[in-house]
This record gives sequence, structure tokens and C-alpha cells, in this order.
Amino acid sequence: MGPREEIVYLPCIYRNTGTEAPDYLATVDVDPKSPQYSQVIHRLPMPYLKDELHHSGWNTCSSCFGDSTKSRNKLILPGLMSSRIYVVDVGSEPRAPKLHKVIEASEIQAKCNVSNTHTSHCLASGEV
Repeated sequence: MGPREEIVYLPCIYRNTGTEAPDYLATVDVDPKSPQYSQVIHRLPMPYLKDELHHSGWNTCSSCFGDSTKSRNKLILPGLMSSRIYVVDVGSEPRAPKLHKVIEASEIQAKCNVSNTHTSHCLASGEV
């Protein structure tokens, strides 16, 4: 196990709430020594409505722990309803992540012949 986490990322969705706004990724301070402990310190809205962000994952898996050539610098956020995949850069500014890339459902369908993305998994090679 590594050191205690100081921040966590939570996908926040609006499905069935009556709110017409994009889902967002909340960054929460979980360092008990911090004055912002247990507070949302950043929100990263997605660019589209009705994605229903689902089981997020990392670009590098836990089997790479201790490998200095690998780092968890991208968070993978699949959209259950939209079948989009968002890649979020959490490495450059961990407390204020930015959207790195959007992979559209049509690209996933064309390249992988799948739809309705649900959960991302990474391999020890770094492939997702």
C-alpha cells in the first residue's frame, strides 16, 4: 500500500434529478490535516448532457505499483448512456483536473464493435 490519499475524484451525475446540466467530476479533499478537509475543491463539468458517468478507472493499474515508469495521471470516465469515454488529466494539476480527450461512441463502435461503455480496466502494459 502507498501513502494515504489526500484527494479523491467522484463522478457526479444528474440522471433523473430534473436538472439539465452536464455530469461532472468532483475533486474532494480527504486530508484530515487540510483546512478544506471533506470539501469539494474543484468541479470539472463534462461537455455534453446525459452521459451518466459510470465506473471510473485509471490509465495504470495497481499491478504497476512500484514501477517508476508508470503513473496514474489519467482518469478514465465511461458514460453509460452516451457511450462516450472521457479521459481526464489528473496528473498536471491533481487538485484541478482538466479534460484531456473525449472518445466518441461512434469511434468506439467503429474500432471495437462495442457500445454502452460501463467500466474501464487497465492492463499491466498500460493499455486500457
